Amino acid sequence: MPDTAIYCKTRKGIEEIAHRSHHLPARLRSTLILIDGHTPWLELQQRLMLGNEAHAAIETLVNEGYIAVLTNEPVTEMEM
Repeated sequence: MPDTAIYCKTRKGIEEIAHRSHHLPARLRSTLILIDGHTPWLELQQRLMLGNEAHAAIETLVNEGYIAVLTNEPVTEMEM
């Protein structure tokens, strides 16, 4: 996954945060909470402090439909 990828929560992800309806494990839920639709993957990795597990957590959340790639393009200051 590119360092500039930006992820956003899907309807399923929002539902999980609001109601814990899918009973995600704590690490995945913590990762899901940090997904904001603005923060690039590289910065998320640093915030997560999970090392190699960060990639696996994001991959799991994508594969299970909790998050999706919003963009792979870097956001410039003019777009903010």
